[in-house]
Amino acid sequence: MRPSKIICIGWNYRSHLSETNAVLPKEPIVFFKPPSCLIGNGDDIVTVEGIGAIHHEVELALIFGKKGKNIRKEEALSHVSHVAVFNDVTARDMQTKARADGNPWCIAKGIDTFGPMTDPVPIGSVGDIRDLDLELSVNGTLRQKGNTSMMIFTVNELIEYVSRFITIEKGDIMATGTPEGIGPLVKGDIAEAKIPGVGVLRNRVV
Repeated sequence: MRPSKIICIGWNYRSHLSETNAVLPKEPIVFFKPPSCLIGNGDDIVTVEGIGAIHHEVELALIFGKKGKNIRKEEALSHVSHVAVFNDVTARDMQTKARADGNPWCIAKGIDTFGPMTDPVPIGSVGDIRDLDLELSVNGTLRQKGNTSMMIFTVNELIEYVSRFITIEKGDIMATGTPEGIGPLVKGDIAEAKIPGVGVLRNRVV
């Protein structure tokens, strides 16, 4: 069953702000990826001619087990049934131009195959999601390394904020932001994202 939406959080790690020339957000930055972008472990990331550079972004994804609206942060995790490793693949040149023009960047984030994700695992099997290591390597070279404890807005705060405005449906996905180290992917590259206890996500760019 596909989710009704993929809720994504931008600039949620301080270390990522400087490398993208972003300012510290006062509230979570929310955007969406369409469910049609989802692929699994081992599937190919397919580039589109003419879009320019594409970048990797390793993230912790939350999968919601029940519907919720106006969820209090103290109860937020009771709505999350599973977690997964997510790679928020981004057409960076397209996004940069859209930002400079003051336009949305939904296409830059939502291209088909630009949402690789591992099979979800039960949240109860991974320990404290507020203290999970995230890593991403390209062709065996480490590019990104961070920990969910470094988030600007905690998982609980993100769920509370988003659900104030948007009903979260059962099966929806929330990608919670990426640490520093984003970088380019080119044809032939193999991106491997992992969160210990959650999974390993390996995708080739074609």
